Amino acid sequence: SALILFVPQTILSKLNLKEFLSEYGKFIGITFLISSAFLVVTIITYFSNKISRRKIINQTKSTILKEINQLGFHEKALLREFYINGKDALQLPFDNDTVVALVNKHILYQASSTGFTYLHGVYFTYAITEFAKENLTLEAIDLPSNPTEEDKNRILNERPVWAKEKSRIEDRFNSRW
Repeated sequence: SALILFVPQTILSKLNLKEFLSEYGKFIGITFLISSAFLVVTIITYFSNKISRRKIINQTKSTILKEINQLGFHEKALLREFYINGKDALQLPFDNDTVVALVNKHILYQASSTGFTYLHGVYFTYAITEFAKENLTLEAIDLPSNPTEEDKNRILNERPVWAKEKSRIEDRFNSRW
């Protein structure tokens, strides 16, 4: 509608649209006004959503940084499991309070929609969020960079009960083969 309304008369004559414009011009004008209004509303909505998303992302990042500095004993022990196992994703018990707390704090996320049922519970694959991984230091989870034997024993003894049980069962399973 904008092209028909605003294109020079010579081009309209060459395209045989001059009569069409004179006959339906009032409808084309109304169509142009309505479509322009929709376009303006769409643009405003797009930028409003973009600003809102940016604000939510910044608030979430700020919350993650605050929560990393206030991790509890059990949360630190769970996060150490990623370093102990040397993996970016681990199977964790989905109904564990610590797992749920770290998911709600946006430090962990469920990386898989399918879980596994073992004798010792139901496990889903979880991973550390990218922003949390970038800002999570060894000191934040009480993991020394050069651990002594005493540090290693302390860390292994502080592992969550479910992690010890899972390791014990996996060791038994692997030793039979």
